[in-house]
Amino acid sequence: MTKQDVLKNLKKLIGFEFNANDVICAFEDFEENGKNEVIVSESSNTGYDFTAYINDYDSTQFLIKTDENGIITDVWIA
Repeated sequence: MTKQDVLKNLKKLIGFEFNANDVICAFEDFEENGKNEVIVSESSNTGYDFTAYINDYDSTQFLIKTDENGIITDVWIA
């Protein structure tokens, strides 16, 4: 599975309420540097609300934007 496959899976969550477990499941068997532990965390940065990534140095960051009701409105790769 590639990071583009993960992005495609995450984009399927647009329009649904944010749920960290759903985000983790979207990673399926994706690995970076032999690791597959997914971290999902709230962000204090402007422009996106959550990040999701493999717990490894310099891993791909997936950024998730939600609206005021917690509905996912966009997902992209940093």
